[in-house]
Amino acid sequence: MIQMTRWSSALLDGVRALEGGILPSLVGVPELHAAGIPSNLPGAWVGLVGDRLSLQLGLVAEFVTLELLTANMIGRSDHLSDVEITDAIAEVVNVIGGVAKRLVIEADPSLRSGLPMFLFGRLRVPTGTASEVFRLSTELGELHLVSISDAGDEG
Repeated sequence: MIQMTRWSSALLDGVRALEGGILPSLVGVPELHAAGIPSNLPGAWVGLVGDRLSLQLGLVAEFVTLELLTANMIGRSDHLSDVEITDAIAEVVNVIGGVAKRLVIEADPSLRSGLPMFLFGRLRVPTGTASEVFRLSTELGELHLVSISDAGDEG
């Protein structure tokens, strides 16, 4: 089984691949957020699921930060609709997941990406799962990169 640290490394490589382009440059280095998954933050999620591995990946933040991120991505800040914001953030998490998938596919060649979705509200993490949260500080605000995997994926 894959180590959560390998998932984390792959996910952070996905963030670095977008840094300075779709994502603004990070301020400092990503920090492991020991307090766990932030509650009540909206964000986009995508699943990576295979025969041996599964992971839910989320990018969550205050909605105003997600709005700023979207404006930065599309080069327009006036009159952004909720649909534009949620679609843009879903695409970001989908790209991060795609980069991560390419980096870990050898561990489970059956690994497939699901469709990204945007969620508002409190996330409940199932018992028997392992999670990691990285705080990503950017000039536009703070983002949280969340991974939730089956406990068996820890190693």
